[in-house]
Order: sequence, then structure tokens, then C-alpha cells
Amino acid sequence: MSSPKNDDTLFSAYLDSLYAISHSVGTVHTYKIGLNHFKQFVLENHQSTVVNIIENIKSGKLDVYRILGEFVTYLDKNGKQPPSIHLWMASTKGFLWHEDVKIYSEEFKKRVKLPKERRHREEPLTKEILVRLLRNLPVKLQTAVLFAVASGIRVGELVQIKVSDIDFNSKPTKVKIRAEITKTKEQRETFLTTEATIALKDYLKRVFSWKESENNLAISDEIIFGTLRTQNEEYQSKSKKQGREFRCTPMYIAECTLLTTLARHIQKIPELSRLNENGRRMIHFHAFRKYFRTTVGDTVGRDFAEALMGHHFYLDTYYLQTEEKRREMYLKAEPYLTISDYAKIEKDLNMIKEDYKSIMEFCEKFGFKLTEKQEMMLKP
Repeated sequence: MSSPKNDDTLFSAYLDSLYAISHSVGTVHTYKIGLNHFKQFVLENHQSTVVNIIENIKSGKLDVYRILGEFVTYLDKNGKQPPSIHLWMASTKGFLWHEDVKIYSEEFKKRVKLPKERRHREEPLTKEILVRLLRNLPVKLQTAVLFAVASGIRVGELVQIKVSDIDFNSKPTKVKIRAEITKTKEQRETFLTTEATIALKDYLKRVFSWKESENNLAISDEIIFGTLRTQNEEYQSKSKKQGREFRCTPMYIAECTLLTTLARHIQKIPELSRLNENGRRMIHFHAFRKYFRTTVGDTVGRDFAEALMGHHFYLDTYYLQTEEKRREMYLKAEPYLTISDYAKIEKDLNMIKEDYKSIMEFCEKFGFKLTEKQEMMLKP
């Protein structure tokens, strides 16, 4: 005999189906928040359960579009921001479809008015900000930030990278991003700067006893930025106490740990904990991805940057290029992705000094007299 339906069993069935498609704990958690808001709305505005509301919609007693419109108003009156309302409406519509409540796009657009999302300009990251940030982070987080800035990788992918995914013999260092850990479920590759490579090697030596001259097969399956077993247990325990019974996989916990640790260190320094107009902190892992997109796009082209970041539309064009060409393009962008490699800075400064010396010798040889202002402009 099957157990009677209730709101939570319906939600669980839908979220299980969602997880089977995406295997994204973050998506499941976000959608569950939306469903819980819908459950609370139904209770407060209709003194009913979601199960009963669905039955009344199917029987024709209630209009699904009117219910969804009321839900939007409820969220707005409770101070929810437009991006959250859009996201939670998507989760609710998906759930209702899962329960065989038909919602048609054209009818929905006509009858349910969603608030317009406000577009706020974000303050871009600079090398000065990143240098100061790195000085205030522990080694693991320093390495993760350098890895993210150099590769354009998503944080959800970063916390699933294995030692065996790194090819240190490639110049520049190549990172294989396995299909099962990507958002699009397509394997791709990206690269690391020399600066990020050195930091990563030092971190692997310290944490995993990695040795540069050996094959390191014993640690090939180790997750580089994973969490310790004790951290997993602590997070699971904390989640249960807070009533969050969604899947706490080790990778999701590793991601949460990186995000919260970064936020905690930023909070200690007012200049680094500034907020953008949208209320979000200026420094976060997605901001590193945006920095990568802008820097590589400005240097060698948007399509190449988008492909390295894993945007599906650009991957086919990317893989039409030879591997040698891809490495060559990344190497052109590398100096601009390098944050604090002072050896490189000193080398560039010496080259500028040599150029200055050559210009002055040329002027002296042919009798050109530079003004004081021109000399000041040329001086390194």
C-alpha cells in the first residue's frame, strides 16, 4: 500500500528527477528554497497544502496562472529581489509540470507579470586588488584563486579537479576538465599561467607529497581542492541541525567551504569587502571568471576566452584549431593574467630600460635633442 501524498514527498520526487538530470546539488538546493516559498505562500494565502492546490487546479476549481501571479505578488511584498523571483518561479513551474499541471509559455507571459530584473554595474577587479587579496589568504585559497584567475574555470568544476587532470609537461600547463564535472557535460581543456603552475606545484608538494620527478600515480585520483573527512562530517551535522536535508556531497561541501572561507577573509579588510550596487561583494569566485573573460577577450579574442570558460556555442570553433595554436593564443594572454610574478615584472622593466638606452643613443648619434618632458615620458 502506497503512503499518502504530502507536499514534502512531492517535492522530493521532483528534486530527485532534477538531480538525475544535472547532478547539481546547488541547483537542487536553490529549487528547494523556491518550493518552500511556494508552500508557505499556499499556506498563508489559501490556508491549504500544495497537494490540495494541485488537485483544485487539475479539477478546474483554480486557475494555475492566477495562482502563479499571486505567488509573484507574495514574493515581491516579502522583499524578494527580481532575480530570486524569476529563479523561484522557474522552480515552481518545473514542479507543477512534473505534477502534470500544464503551463503554456505564451499564456504564462500574457497573464503572469514578473518584475523586471535591474542591471547593476559591477566594479571590475584589478591586479592591484588581486595582489592585495592574495596577500591576505591562506595557501589553499591563494592557490585556488590563482587557478581560477588563470583558467576561467567555474568554482563547481574547480573543486572536482584531480591531480591526474593536470598536465605539467604541457607548455603552458594544461588542465583537463572532465565531462562529468562540467555544467554542459562536455569535456574541455584550459591552461594555467606559470605563476599559477608554480603555486599549484608548491601546494601539491605540501598537501599530497607530490614529486615533480615522479609519476605520482598514488595520488592521481586525489581531489586537489577537496575537503577533509572531518570537514564533511561537520558540514553534514550542521546542515541537519539547520533542517537542510538536501544532498551534501563532498564536492558541494568543498565548494561551500571555498566560498565561505574567501568571504570570511575578505570581511576582515574593509577595502576588499566592498559591495557592488546589486548588494553582492565585489570579490567572489565568479568575479575571477569575469576577470579572466575580460582579460583574455581583450588580448586574444572573445571566442577563445568563451571556449576556455566552457560556453557551449564556442567549443566547436575552439577544437577546430590545432593544439599548438591554442597554446600559442593562451601564451599571448598569459602576461596579462599574471598577478604578482615579480621575476616577470623585473624582466619587462629591464627590457624597457634597454629600449630607453637605445633611443637615447640613437638621438645622441643623429643630434636629436629631446625636451625635458619627452625624456620624462620615455624614462622607465
